[in-house]
Amino acid sequence: MATKTIAEFEVGDRIVGTYAARDKSLQSFRSKPGQYLSLTLADATGEIPARMWDNAEEAAQLFGAGDAVTVRGAVEEYRGQRQLVIERLKKAEADELSRAELVASSTRDLGELRRRLLATAASVREPHLRALVDHFFGDEEFLERFCRAPGAKSLHHSHIGGLLEHTVGVIEVLETVARVHPELDRDVLMAGALLHDLGKVVELECDASIEYTDRGRLVGHTVLTDRMVNRAIEEIEGFPDELANRLTHVLLSHHGQREYGAPVLPMTAEACALHYADNLDAHVQYFSQVVAQGAEAGSQWSDYQRLFERYIYVGARADAPGARPTSPGHGQGDAAAPGAPQEQGGEGEPGRLFDR
Repeated sequence: MATKTIAEFEVGDRIVGTYAARDKSLQSFRSKPGQYLSLTLADATGEIPARMWDNAEEAAQLFGAGDAVTVRGAVEEYRGQRQLVIERLKKAEADELSRAELVASSTRDLGELRRRLLATAASVREPHLRALVDHFFGDEEFLERFCRAPGAKSLHHSHIGGLLEHTVGVIEVLETVARVHPELDRDVLMAGALLHDLGKVVELECDASIEYTDRGRLVGHTVLTDRMVNRAIEEIEGFPDELANRLTHVLLSHHGQREYGAPVLPMTAEACALHYADNLDAHVQYFSQVVAQGAEAGSQWSDYQRLFERYIYVGARADAPGARPTSPGHGQGDAAAPGAPQEQGGEGEPGRLFDR
């Protein structure tokens, strides 16, 4: 598929290969008329900013964000970071595609995670909640989609199997919370953990890259989850209104604050617990991912993380073989075109990983 994976790119390399195209846009030069093509290229090993200076408008018409493209270009350094300068570009042919090479997969044992998910569903004792979780996870076709789905477009759990990995992570956190706080309703907690991100199966699609569906971007996974769950509740005879309200509240409030996409704020202890468990698992996975990437590069500090407005300490020894020590104040931000406006951060608020 490619001469090198993105993780193997080094400054000075000549590259011919097929990669997923993300964040495509045409940008205006500051110092001269015309536009250049700005995008991110990605594969299962990482991503790199890319620029195409010549014939940008024609090239931009050949593909859409999320497509796989075959490129020829050179790896250069700009502001302390690698970027690929593209000379030629075309939309990839079907026989050039391999999703396993383009999209990262969970490093966890998905079979074991699936067993843990189903064991949690089987542990729900309240009959109506048990029927509700079985409605989804007893459906083999839906279960397969859920277990292969990514957890987000980018940042936390943004890989094949990420939704399953994240859901089980939230379950594990809440199991501890339920032991420490036995006054909590464990069945509501576990049903909430199992169901809270169901809508991501509809919100995201994964082909050459992870992208939002039109419905996902227009509606969002929190509302999609609420619709899916309430349709299922209506099919379960005798589902108590009080229980439906409590569970629906847990699901709708799990983002914690309205500015982060929660239609309502957590107003029960179970809703509070799910919110913090969800946020904890997302943040820890993101930090761990950044540390692993930095360690692989031989760095002591990550690049500047605009989402959190800080650097993250990697901790690699400065004298390790092949180390490239960095310190705060270097390598900040994405590579950009000389004289072009620096690109701004993506969707979401600082410090929050939802919907990324």
